[in-house]
Amino acid sequence: MYGMFYMKKLSTFQKLPFYEKYFDDPIDGIPKKSGVYYWVYWPTIKKNISVQDLEKRLLEYSKSNLLFSEKMKGVYKFQAIISEQWYRDNGNVFGLSDDKKDKLLDYLKSDQKNLDFFLDYFERVCFSRPFYIGKANNLRSRLVNNHFKGKSEILKQINLCKIPTTDIHLGFELTNDDATEKVNVIFEEIFSRRIKPGLTKKPN
Repeated sequence: MYGMFYMKKLSTFQKLPFYEKYFDDPIDGIPKKSGVYYWVYWPTIKKNISVQDLEKRLLEYSKSNLLFSEKMKGVYKFQAIISEQWYRDNGNVFGLSDDKKDKLLDYLKSDQKNLDFFLDYFERVCFSRPFYIGKANNLRSRLVNNHFKGKSEILKQINLCKIPTTDIHLGFELTNDDATEKVNVIFEEIFSRRIKPGLTKKPN
């Protein structure tokens, strides 16, 4: 997890609505440069949140499956739909058993320091695996003219999962100005194949 948290420190991350509104800001906007961009689902949780409200937020997160399925079709008779497992849908946070869920909530209730530690830990969990990674020779053009205008499937999936856009964080890292489109594709593939983001499609 440390590697992606380190990436978060190096990258410029903002909530999606910020970049949708201020994409052309000369300082904090999206640059017209080459780079790789990351979409992360990190629910906005205040430090002084009650454990009861936190449980509700975590339940929402646990049910939000930002993963594409793949269809495999045989030559003659059989076909199958394969999907990565998300948290179990058993009504508990993170699909935990009743016993583990109770132990976690008791731990969070017992001390504010425990709650603070968990919130930092949960942030690292969220940023450890973006649900989408892309590359672009012009980050602003790709994000604004393609993704923000709904020409990709990303916003559709976010809306389908009923995730507030204020819980979606967008970040990017610039690549060398001399990098060509072919090189950017390689940068994206190296990272994508390592962490397998749920909504990124990569052929074998």
